[in-house]
Amino acid sequence: MRALAELGKRASVDPAVVLRLEVLDDIDFNSGGSASELLQTKHHLGETEKVTAKSVDFWRTMNVWMDLSLDERPLLRMVTTQIADEDLGLLRPGADRDSPEALRRIVEAASASGNKKSQPWRDRFLQLDAVDQLELVDRIVIDDATPSASGLDSELIQTFRYAVTPGKEKAFLALLKGWWAGIAVRLLDRTLPAVTGNDLAVEVADIVDQLRLDNLPVDPDVRQRFDESITEAYKDRQFVQQLLWVALDRERLWKAIRDYHRSYSQRSFWLRYQLVGEQELDRFAFKLYDEWEQVFDAEVGRALDGGRTAEEVGQEIMSQLARTSRARLRDRFDEPWFNRGMFQALADGELGYRIGWHPDFQSRLEGLLTGATV
Repeated sequence: MRALAELGKRASVDPAVVLRLEVLDDIDFNSGGSASELLQTKHHLGETEKVTAKSVDFWRTMNVWMDLSLDERPLLRMVTTQIADEDLGLLRPGADRDSPEALRRIVEAASASGNKKSQPWRDRFLQLDAVDQLELVDRIVIDDATPSASGLDSELIQTFRYAVTPGKEKAFLALLKGWWAGIAVRLLDRTLPAVTGNDLAVEVADIVDQLRLDNLPVDPDVRQRFDESITEAYKDRQFVQQLLWVALDRERLWKAIRDYHRSYSQRSFWLRYQLVGEQELDRFAFKLYDEWEQVFDAEVGRALDGGRTAEEVGQEIMSQLARTSRARLRDRFDEPWFNRGMFQALADGELGYRIGWHPDFQSRLEGLLTGATV
């Protein structure tokens, strides 16, 4: 999430800025085709110890930066949750910055430290000539006392305050971080080479649009590639029994269960972030029930003269509703899987309505509830 916060800050100044992860450094920013800034991030929990010119964290970072070619001159930023001591504090941005004095103190600390772990890195630095030492230190910026992971939400809200609708901050962050989690994985496995400030701006605009009154966002977790393993958790549910009564094949059965799982997860997301209310869901359930009633009555009536089996009638009712359902929870929220999943929820008796697919589903359900064999 630190990378997201950093990209947000830079994108407001330069939308064309490019971010990569774990290439030249933990985070690197590219502008105009070359690296303009490298970030080393250091996160510490529950520690009050300061970061100093003798700290292993500092020398581990220096070792990474010494691997750079002398022809490369990006800004080198160490972002840490710790507080810098008075020596490294000279490398903070601002009027009090003093690179030559910071270098003198770093050389002194490198010579005096007895830490065996950092010794190879300190020796390497001391072997540089004075010009190269100053050139390296002069590009270093210490960004200390930054928020820990638990405090990054506030920083993100501040960074994207121009886009966040009051009262929807938590939902905005959940959607933004969900998007970023997917992007970060792709950056790390190299299926995505980089992400730009423009990419972030487009995503933020899309989230803002999803949070408008006539629309609703899709929970990032709902987009996961579920497989048949999810059916085990639902095998004893009434809506699954109803699916079995109409003899759905295995493939269609688990996909119907997947639709239910997605719609349930999506409703939970909206309720958790107060994006919809129970009454709104009730009104939507009524619309779905009304659509089902019209199709069910028509198909059962046709079955009397059509010679179709009860299983075929039930499958046709499901298929027709999946194709023709026009009910919308919000005017611009149009996700077919949500309606399909909600029909399964009603088949489970949720939201105060009960629907079914088999022409005799009502008597069969009564048999289930009384323990009779169906």
